Amino acid sequence: MRLAVLFGGSSNEHDVSIASATSVIMNLDKEKYDITPVYLDRENRFYIWGENIESIQLLNVGDELTHLKKIDDPISFLKTFNCVFMMVHGKNGEDGILASIFDFFGIPYVGNKPVASMITMDKIYTKDILERNNISTAKYISFTKYHDEYIMKGISFSWPLFLENIKKKIHYPVFVKPANSGSSIGVIKVKQDAFLEQALIEALKIDERVLIEEAILGRELECAILENNGEVLASRVGEVLAGDEFYSFDAKYHNQESKTVIPADISLEDEEKIRKVAMQAFKILNLHGLSRVDFFLTPDHQVILNEINTIPGFTTISMYPKLWEASGISYSELLDILIVESIKK
Repeated sequence: MRLAVLFGGSSNEHDVSIASATSVIMNLDKEKYDITPVYLDRENRFYIWGENIESIQLLNVGDELTHLKKIDDPISFLKTFNCVFMMVHGKNGEDGILASIFDFFGIPYVGNKPVASMITMDKIYTKDILERNNISTAKYISFTKYHDEYIMKGISFSWPLFLENIKKKIHYPVFVKPANSGSSIGVIKVKQDAFLEQALIEALKIDERVLIEEAILGRELECAILENNGEVLASRVGEVLAGDEFYSFDAKYHNQESKTVIPADISLEDEEKIRKVAMQAFKILNLHGLSRVDFFLTPDHQVILNEINTIPGFTTISMYPKLWEASGISYSELLDILIVESIKK
């Protein structure tokens, strides 16, 4: 089978995408697949990465590529493959943009369908849908670029009133998050009014929609979802132990104190609750193929859904492949399932 592994791109998760793709390439069965790495630079120009497939080793977040050959007609080029394995995290990949293009041109790909991807990429839309379907998420208030314009220009927007409304619904500390971003990029923890405005301004540099979300006191747990032969499967549950105050980008990829525990040391009852909610959320949002669902488990055993990732990380430290390995599906077998399912779409 001719397989293209597509990675990179213009999002702020460009470097994570490179690390994920090299890990995928290393774990693909070289006898089963004729693999071509296809790299998107930060301006979304397409290149063949001319590195010898057998010699590709895991790249770390921040490593740069060499041996690149520009692709002049990327759509015609990608149409020559049986499948495109999408490892483009964040903007233009995880938000369904590339999936829309591939659907239009009839190019099979590993990944979720466009509409589901677009909705799930936006944390505000996702929380609205989940809450309406009785799935608990952290209390939140949304904030847009238009609020920011009012603050900067002093136009009919009362900052004190806005702060008062926040306090009526949620309590400090809060997390300020860009609505459409991953890997905790742009996420800032705020503990008092004085720092909220600057945190919003910083988040608005990444996305025009921002989430102000009440911090949850609880353990951080993750569950992987996989669609196989029409059945939605949930993995064992793993726990994230952040080496910092929260699981920030630096804590994920640079802090050696951060670690994961798989399976998590929780009761079977709590694990089953988490797995059940993860599968429910996957179905409610009409997802396909794969997703990683992140949760909080409170001291009184409440299960609160945090986020859903439709193109989760596939690096050597990423939870998605590690959770499936702990559930009896090896990394290579997992890739095979995802590729087979993509061709059925």
